[in-house]
Amino acid sequence: MQIKNWIVRIIAISAMGMAGTANAILTLTAAGTSQGFSLTTFASGFPATGYCCGPLGIGFTPSGGVTVVDYAGPVVTFATDTDNQLYSSATVGANYSGLAPVGFAQVGGNYYMTLQSGSVIQTTATGAYIRTVVPLGGATGLVADPATGKLYVSASGGIYRIDPVANTSVLVIGGGFDGLSVSGSTLYAEGGGQILGYNTTTFANTYASGGIPGGPDGVAIGTGSLANLLFINSNDGTFWEQDITTHVLTLLATGGSRGDFVQVDPNGSLLITQTDSIMRLTAASGGGFETSVPEPGTLALVGLAIAGLGLRRRKN
Repeated sequence: MQIKNWIVRIIAISAMGMAGTANAILTLTAAGTSQGFSLTTFASGFPATGYCCGPLGIGFTPSGGVTVVDYAGPVVTFATDTDNQLYSSATVGANYSGLAPVGFAQVGGNYYMTLQSGSVIQTTATGAYIRTVVPLGGATGLVADPATGKLYVSASGGIYRIDPVANTSVLVIGGGFDGLSVSGSTLYAEGGGQILGYNTTTFANTYASGGIPGGPDGVAIGTGSLANLLFINSNDGTFWEQDITTHVLTLLATGGSRGDFVQVDPNGSLLITQTDSIMRLTAASGGGFETSVPEPGTLALVGLAIAGLGLRRRKN
C-alpha cells in the first residue's frame, strides 16, 4: 500500500481494479509444499470496490473473533477464527468510507488504526472510533512494539514512533515505507522494493534484503524451525521466503491477486491479505511466525489491568 496515490484511490474508481484478478487464488509452489506449508482460505467475498486494495489491517477480539479493516471503509468482525468464512457473514462495526483505513494493531487490550487520510486513532476491538491519538498525514503501516508499548507507523516522510498514552509522534526514520513488523529489537519495513531492518533503539539500518520481486509489502518473521526467515507478501500475487543470513529467496506461493499486509494469528498461522480474500499459511510442526498479539483469552484481563493507568495518564 503505497501512500502517494491515496487521494486518487479514494476519489476515483479504477476500471482496472474492477476488472482485475479479484478471483485469483494464491497457491503453493512445489517449494512451498516441500517445506510442509499448507495454504487455506480464512475468508473470501470481500467486495471488489475498484480501489487498489481490499482487506488490509487485521486484529483479534477478546472473544476469539477476527476484525478486518477494508480500504473502502468498512471494518468487519468475524465471530470466530475458523476457515472458509464469507464476508457477508461478518458484522460491520464501523465504516470509515472516504478516510482510507489501513493498518490495525493492539497494545494489550487497546486497539489502534491508521487512516491514510491523516491520523492514527484508537478504536474498540471491532473498529468503532474512540479518539484521535495523533494527526499524521498518509498514515499507512502500523505495528505495536510489545517491549515498549509504542506504535510504529509508516506515513508521509518516513516511519514515526507513536506514544499512544502521551499522544505524541516522533519521526525516527526518514524515507518512503509501507508494511511493518517488529522482531525483538529489530523493526522490519518495506522500503524501495526491499525489506529493511532497523534497530529500535538507535534506528540504525541493520538489514537490507535486496530487491524482492513483485512489489513487496507485508512482512513476517519465522520462529522455531522457520527462525531466521522472512515471509513477504507481494502486490503481484506472489509470496516469498528469504533467509536473513544468506538472502536466498524462495517463491512459496503464486497465482494470487494483490497481496498487501500480513498478520500473525495468535494460533501461530499467518493471515495473508489479497484483493478480495484473506489466506492462511500454516507451517509444518515445529515452525511458526512471530507475533506481538496476545492470545484472545488474555486480552480482556490485560485490558482491565492497564485501563485505569492509561486513562489516568491521558487525563494528566
